[in-house]
Amino acid sequence: MNRTFISVPLKLLALIVGTLLLVSAGFSSLSLWRLEQEFTQFQRDKLNLGSAQFSVEKARLDNQLRIWVESFSDIVGVNEKPNFDDLTNAVAEQFYALQLHLNVENLWLIDENLQTLWLSPESTPRLVREHANEVLRMQEPLSTIDCQVDCQLFTSVPVINENGKIAVVTMSASLIDIIFSLHQSLNSNVAVISLPSGQTLSLQQVSFISASNQAQLKKLFAQHPEQLPLAQVMDEGIQLSQNHSHYLLNFMPLATTSTREYFLVLIDDVSDFKEKNENYRNYFLVTELFIFITLALLVFFVTSPFARRLINLANALPMLSRREFNEFRKVPLKRRSLFVDELDIVANAAQDLSFELEQLNMEVEQKTQELENIAMYDLLTGLPNRNMLNLQLHKQVASLHRSKEGIGVLFLDLDDFKKVNDSHGHGEGDRLLEEAANRIRTSINKADLACRFGGDEFVIVLPQIASIEEAVSVAKEILGRFKLPIKVGSGVFYVSTSIGIVYSDNEAIRAEDLVSFADIAMYEAKKSGGSQYHIYKPEMFTRVAQRVELEGEVRQALLKQQFSLSLQPQLSAKDKKLIGFEALLRWHHPERGMIPPDEFIPILENSEYMIELGYWVMRRCFELVSEFLEQGLIDVRVAINLSAMQFLDPHLSDYLRQLMRRFNLSAKHFELELTEQTLVSDIDTAIGVMTSLKKIGFSFAIDDFGTGYSSLAYLKKMPVDVIKIDKSFIFGMLENHSDYQIIMSTIAMVKNLGLTVVAEGVESGAQLRSLTMNDCDIIQGYYFSKPVPEVELKSFLAERLVDGYWKTQAKQH
Repeated sequence: MNRTFISVPLKLLALIVGTLLLVSAGFSSLSLWRLEQEFTQFQRDKLNLGSAQFSVEKARLDNQLRIWVESFSDIVGVNEKPNFDDLTNAVAEQFYALQLHLNVENLWLIDENLQTLWLSPESTPRLVREHANEVLRMQEPLSTIDCQVDCQLFTSVPVINENGKIAVVTMSASLIDIIFSLHQSLNSNVAVISLPSGQTLSLQQVSFISASNQAQLKKLFAQHPEQLPLAQVMDEGIQLSQNHSHYLLNFMPLATTSTREYFLVLIDDVSDFKEKNENYRNYFLVTELFIFITLALLVFFVTSPFARRLINLANALPMLSRREFNEFRKVPLKRRSLFVDELDIVANAAQDLSFELEQLNMEVEQKTQELENIAMYDLLTGLPNRNMLNLQLHKQVASLHRSKEGIGVLFLDLDDFKKVNDSHGHGEGDRLLEEAANRIRTSINKADLACRFGGDEFVIVLPQIASIEEAVSVAKEILGRFKLPIKVGSGVFYVSTSIGIVYSDNEAIRAEDLVSFADIAMYEAKKSGGSQYHIYKPEMFTRVAQRVELEGEVRQALLKQQFSLSLQPQLSAKDKKLIGFEALLRWHHPERGMIPPDEFIPILENSEYMIELGYWVMRRCFELVSEFLEQGLIDVRVAINLSAMQFLDPHLSDYLRQLMRRFNLSAKHFELELTEQTLVSDIDTAIGVMTSLKKIGFSFAIDDFGTGYSSLAYLKKMPVDVIKIDKSFIFGMLENHSDYQIIMSTIAMVKNLGLTVVAEGVESGAQLRSLTMNDCDIIQGYYFSKPVPEVELKSFLAERLVDGYWKTQAKQH
């Protein structure tokens, strides 16, 4: 059998030319695709611009109508009249002017019984009555676009008379001015059309309601007999041509009835854009063809002399990657020649390289295992790290389709671990993490994977488990182990853990989602008090999404005055006399009910609305103190929490003086609470503000003392009166010796400075007795009372107080 001989240079040339051809084709396709994308983006920009401009014009017309009604009702004085007779007469007199200046077609005045008091047309359409009914129910303006014979904007606005009765003024205005404004601002022809309802669009079935150039549009529409999917038209528009001109039609929905649909159409001449793209495309193709031919010829002449030597070398070099070093050195790569070129240098270097690579390969094999350990394992605990977790978890998820069993993921977070680092240092914290890792490691099987996710967080992967119960069993085992004390050096720690569990046998699940879902479930366990497990449920993810939504509702809550105060009593530790209250902010959401402060306070703290809300809290506290004085509580004071923004507001001092004059109250009835972080962020400014308010008579308290940046030097500088020990120390004072010592030393230090000590979060008689014995001045906590809503405060005090003293004595334990 004869075989056709093809030289290596020719093959190499064919390969390179083929490569150039593919590259050229790729660049051509990319260029053409880019041109299409530019046009698509142009179409979308036009559509977005048109939609935005239409919304602006519609809103402008709607606002004009609303403002006219509000201004006209004020001029007529509706809110001072017992009925709407004057408004009815005034509307009748002004209707012609309204038509002239605002292009209003019709007007209806309807009372709260849906009876028409005045109307410009002969009847009241159902849409107008529906509008009126909705406005009466919502008590706020409403506007819609409705299309019957033509398209009009219907705007309904409520008005209230002296007796609180509500009437609705509904006006319909033509969209002609809006279409004209769009035509002028967008430099596009604009039309309002209607067509039969359905999933497809036929331009020949279009009926024109109004248009800036109706004759041209009819000619364009008549040339396009095809039926097009309506969804495609809404997204991509329609391209039409006429007399060598190209047009782009974008459709925006206006209104829908039972039989027809109404659209706003923007018609743009894109002839220049099309011509520019076509010229660019031709130029690009010609240039690319020229470059391709030139490169092909150049490659042929340059590569032919060296092709054979290069291929010999190329055939030998792969031996180095296969670690065939001896076989490589047997290949004759050197040639006899008077002149040395680059290929000779490469051949000699390759020979030397073979020796170096052989030595390096031996060292790499020795170091590979060490590098894998560094990359995949946590150096502190010896557990696999997040890199190993991602690798193994992806493998296990990918294998779900081959098994009938599922996979479980546990997300662990140590409870209150930050306290250990803060109170005993990071060295003790690291040793505690090592012991925690050992307990986790011994709680799982060899086939399971325990990883340190980061900080005090751990993740356990349970592959090939039949049900969630197996994961729950592991979680219970771990919780049981963490109930035992952890000894680190000479210290003993009681550290619990919160665990989130997720189980899935769905092969479409993502590894990242498993970890995320388990993390969400872990936070649910932590929110429930810690030292427990929670199984992930879809509603947990919904709650996370609701928190994001909650951020957007905070502003509305401010505008609609949904905030209120609750007051928690503060009592003298020794004789249970009522000393005062701490004012706490509450938010009653109209749909979600009472929202906990720890959900919305962090959102508000750094917002521009915090100062406004803070002033509202101050004013309400002054009102409450006035009520206390009327009830005979003359020695109580109210503690007001100040945010950092509120404290540094330059108007704070003047506002407090205004409140004192308005309510005729002394500053001694109020205590301003600040956190340590607020004070030390700018110590000099803080001292200046405190000194100015101190001169007025206000006292100051440091809130959550011990959790921030406390120091004796700061306390000596600042004009502080009260120190409030954070409740996180009070909770564990009887079980944790360190917390107890911190509290006692804090009380002693504060008393030596001549300041008053308040203990927050007192919940048991044992805590009360211990604090009283160590000379704590004031007690605040659930042991005596939860925060009391302001509306219940009067009856609450009447029930609990006798001559200013608490009725109930502390329970004995």
